[in-house]
Amino acid sequence: MPLSTTIRDIYHPLAEYPHIRDTAILQDAFAVLQGAFSTGKRFRHLLVLDAHDQLVGVLGIRDILRGVFPDYLRTGEHSHFAGAQPDVPALTLIWQETCTTQCKEASKKPIKGFMGAVPDTVKLSDPITLAAYFMVIHNTSMLPVVDNNRVVGVVRVIDVFNEASKAVLHG
Repeated sequence: MPLSTTIRDIYHPLAEYPHIRDTAILQDAFAVLQGAFSTGKRFRHLLVLDAHDQLVGVLGIRDILRGVFPDYLRTGEHSHFAGAQPDVPALTLIWQETCTTQCKEASKKPIKGFMGAVPDTVKLSDPITLAAYFMVIHNTSMLPVVDNNRVVGVVRVIDVFNEASKAVLHG
């Protein structure tokens, strides 16, 4: 297929991609991704939908892990210290002692506080070159696919890369 292929030709339908409600907690996100992993696929993100099936965010594996970190380990929250910076990585040794208990408790937090915004979406009729552009510009590995203002699936960077590879190696 040439790079004139459309998103329709390479996207993954929503039924095949993990998604979760915006009212879920982090524990639910762990369960949904682990369930998806049991199919042999390795997903990195969950689409977050509201009660009306409208896309409201994206939750990545790093976001989920950040959600179970204790407050003293959250990155970006240490830059306000004046003078010598604390040895934040050394604090992980403290966390190690209570990690299981703290993670279980932290997993009760709502996902809303950890999900990210959707940088862009693509339509089924869009060329894959648009997806490639958005993925590179926004440094993302997945884009939601919409049709009539409803999310219908996703296109992944590997799908776009595979099409580009065909053009480069066999074009």
